[in-house]
Amino acid sequence: MSDEYIAELILRMTTKEEVKSSDESISWKAHREAEMLSDASLYPALKEQILLNSKPKDKKYRDAAYFILGKLLENNPDNEFIVFYLQLMKVEKDKYILSSMLDRLSEIIIPSDISIEIIISLSMSEKWLIRHSAINALGSSATSASKQALYYYLNQVDEKAYKYEIIYANASLGKIGSVEDIPVLEQHIKSKIRDVRDSAEFAIHRIQERIC
Repeated sequence: MSDEYIAELILRMTTKEEVKSSDESISWKAHREAEMLSDASLYPALKEQILLNSKPKDKKYRDAAYFILGKLLENNPDNEFIVFYLQLMKVEKDKYILSSMLDRLSEIIIPSDISIEIIISLSMSEKWLIRHSAINALGSSATSASKQALYYYLNQVDEKAYKYEIIYANASLGKIGSVEDIPVLEQHIKSKIRDVRDSAEFAIHRIQERIC
C-alpha cells in the first residue's frame, strides 16, 4: 500500500495543468498533503522510488520524492534516512534540486554523530544557489565541523564580497552556537552593511537567550 500511495502522490505532485490559481491545482494540493506526512512506514517506499528513478530524465520525479522525504524527516526524523538523504546529495548534479534539498535540511536537526561532509563541501560550491543553501543547512548540525565551516565565512573581512555568505552564516551559528562563538559574531556588529550587522546582532541575541 505504501508503494502505491507514494507513486500516486508523486504522480500528482508532478502533474502539469492549466488553472487560474496555483492553489487550485492537483500539484499544489499534493505538495500540501506531502507536507503533513509523518508515517515512518513510508520511508522504504520512498527509497525504492528514488533508486528506481535515478536517471537524468527522471529528475522531476526524484525532486518530488525528495520533497516528500525532506518533509517526512522534518515531521518524524529517522537517522538511517537522514544519512540516505545526505548520500543522495553526493550524486545529484542539478543545482536547483540540490539547493532545494539543502533548504529542507535546514528544517531538520541532524544528530552530531552523522557526518555532514557533503554539506560542508557544498558550502564551498562555486554556484551561489547551492552555496547559500548549504550555509543555511549547516545550522542543522551542532558540531565543531559545522561551526568551523561557518567560521570560514564569518572571518572574511571583505563584507561586500561575502555579504550573503556572512548573513547566512550568522543565522546558522545563531541556531547552533554557544557563548564561545559570540566573539566571531561580534566581528560584524559594527558593519556598515545593515543586513550583516542586524543578522550578527540577532545571532548573538539568540545564543544568549538559549544559554540563559
